[in-house]
Amino acid sequence: MNRVLRKILIPVALLSTILMPCSALASEANFSLGKTFYNVDNANNPMDAAPYIKDGRFFVPVRYTALVCGIDQDNIAFDSNTQRLTLVTDDGLQINFQVGKKNMVVNDSTKSMDVAPENIKGRVYLPIRYIAEALNRGVTWHAQEERVSIQMEDYLAKALKEIKMGSYPTAISLCEKMSSISPNSAPSHTIKGLALSQQGNYEGAIASYTKSIGINPNNPLSYIYRAEARWQIQLNTPNIDPIINDISQAIDKSPTPEYYCMRAGLYNYSGAYDKAIIDCNKAIALDNQYKTAYYRRAFAYCLKEGNEAFQGELASILNQFPNDEKATQYMQLLNTGSVFELDVSDWLEVY
Repeated sequence: MNRVLRKILIPVALLSTILMPCSALASEANFSLGKTFYNVDNANNPMDAAPYIKDGRFFVPVRYTALVCGIDQDNIAFDSNTQRLTLVTDDGLQINFQVGKKNMVVNDSTKSMDVAPENIKGRVYLPIRYIAEALNRGVTWHAQEERVSIQMEDYLAKALKEIKMGSYPTAISLCEKMSSISPNSAPSHTIKGLALSQQGNYEGAIASYTKSIGINPNNPLSYIYRAEARWQIQLNTPNIDPIINDISQAIDKSPTPEYYCMRAGLYNYSGAYDKAIIDCNKAIALDNQYKTAYYRRAFAYCLKEGNEAFQGELASILNQFPNDEKATQYMQLLNTGSVFELDVSDWLEVY
């Protein structure tokens, strides 16, 4: 049955091509003057304090600078008596500085700063570049927008690579790391869902896709992948309406020939042949070279009306694609009087 699923929906091999654009968005974080949020992956995440400018320096709450640099909150320690703050990275690098002091200690190396950290209402602020430079992260000042961007580790691109290599637990950990940095990152939940699905944890995958959709309901891929997970769970049940509904949502967001053919395949599976034909016609109207749509339509006619209708559709395929080997073989068999009785597996085998 897994073979059938791959024929209907998008293969995992295409993940890097499909999702790399959304993961690339997570390569930087942005802090804007006076705004109580930071932006990662096109998503705004709340802060309890806002950046400010003093003496020409852009001060950001250290907690959030550290966060986007991958330092967990558990690895940030503040001694209220000495006003000393300690940050520790995942690989053990330690950064120390003290409110009011113009130096920073990175492991055993002392570095001078031209301004000192400030404590305002229990929040320690420091120009973002000092922590960024200690961690070899690039920083850019956008003067017109009064915004600072800081380079981030691309956790989602790494997660996709881990999925391709079959390292699903590592991919899940990377996605969870990204979610801890940017709770409103929809792609982190989508990619986590892909890893969970590859592990066979379809319920968990559905939950991740649903979270992604809750954050960004306009991404068609989240619906497509949720449909894939639902298909695996509902293989032995007659009701595939939730799967069809997910693909319909994807079509509403992005009406592509591929999505129409996915839904057509499911309509054929459920016996809704007229709906399958309509979807195939829509796919062909969008791309008259999309061969899968012609075959899905041919199978719908065969299942609905029999071999004569199937033969007519094969003739249409050969008219559009004169050298098509599959259509030629089918036509030759029909001309010998062979009778086709397509079942679900048969019509999904072609493409």
